[in-house]
Amino acid sequence: MKTLAVIMVVLLAGFSPVGAQGGNLTDSCASEYAVDVDYFPHKAEIVDAVKFSVEYFKHYKVVSVADAFDGARDFTYVLYQCGTPMPDSADFPADAQFLETPAGELITLSTTQLPALTQLGLLDHLVGVDSGFYISTTEALDRIAAGTVAEVGFGAEINIERVLEIGPDLVMTYGYNPATDAHPVLLEAGIFTALDASWRELSPLGRAEWLKFTALFYNQEELANAIYAEIAEQYEAARAMGVGIPAEERPEVLLNSFLGYADAWFIPGEETYVGRLIRDAGGELLLAEEGSAASQGLSFEAVYEAGLDADIWLVETFGVASAADLLALDNRFGDFTAFQTGAVWNNNRDENANGGNNYYEWGVTNPHLVLADLLAIFHPQLQPAHEFAFYQRLNGE
Repeated sequence: MKTLAVIMVVLLAGFSPVGAQGGNLTDSCASEYAVDVDYFPHKAEIVDAVKFSVEYFKHYKVVSVADAFDGARDFTYVLYQCGTPMPDSADFPADAQFLETPAGELITLSTTQLPALTQLGLLDHLVGVDSGFYISTTEALDRIAAGTVAEVGFGAEINIERVLEIGPDLVMTYGYNPATDAHPVLLEAGIFTALDASWRELSPLGRAEWLKFTALFYNQEELANAIYAEIAEQYEAARAMGVGIPAEERPEVLLNSFLGYADAWFIPGEETYVGRLIRDAGGELLLAEEGSAASQGLSFEAVYEAGLDADIWLVETFGVASAADLLALDNRFGDFTAFQTGAVWNNNRDENANGGNNYYEWGVTNPHLVLADLLAIFHPQLQPAHEFAFYQRLNGE
């Protein structure tokens, strides 16, 4: 089985299109325009993601992003092959944005977008990020340190003058609350801004497939399809082991911890991203609301009563690397069976000095690695030699 790295090297090294009909133009423009030529013979095949779609026409493609945040309208991006005419804007929504592909320099405003750039071999196009503070991707950090990638700030407070000075072809960001987000400010300044709604996907593979969204801007559909196919194959292989576990052998899994500042213990529903991961790994998520795609905030007492005897506890809480760290939050955590048996795990194995957690970065486009970790925690006999990517057992100190 080819690794993702091998696939990328083979495709990048062996692909040298001599004409648009032979393959997508990934590093050049069309030398001349012919109305009957299909300039995108390699097309993205969207399998699991539901928040974005793409429709192909001869020399352009129309990308749509839906439900980017609560109450969001659909966003339309018309991407046309450079060297061919821009499509008539009258044929699209008034707020549609137009961009030539393959695109050039870009700014990303979320760490979750960096792994896709790495996997697709596009990091050389990166010229800006919101901040390097939480970034885990080494190649991006190296570029920040070298001064080739700028830091432009967060949300509505983004340094728009700096962005305009840099002059990227596009900015990739996300939406949460238009009153505090960066995208309204960027759009008002006339900067092509693409919204990444991967965080709205409920399926782990659906989130990972957003690497194809990034690929669309650079005509890298062939490479993205190959990478994603490998990710999906590995995910499904691990999932096949997890879902085959009999009900009586599935451990009861407690998730998260009580957050004093929110006065709640948040438990994801069965159909959330995390709920599906735990189910696919052969676990039973305690207190998960059946059929729900939302999280519910419960009292400490409610979780204490239901989760006291949980087999495994995934605390997934910032700043917790040891049993002492957990007890410092609340000494009642010591009453839990999982605490007493040493079955408490956190997803902060790969965390930088500022608290930037690679689980929320590399794990987004590589859910097969997350699932493999969970499978090894829940059913260690299935993967006795597993090397953990994101999770670590709390030590006893």
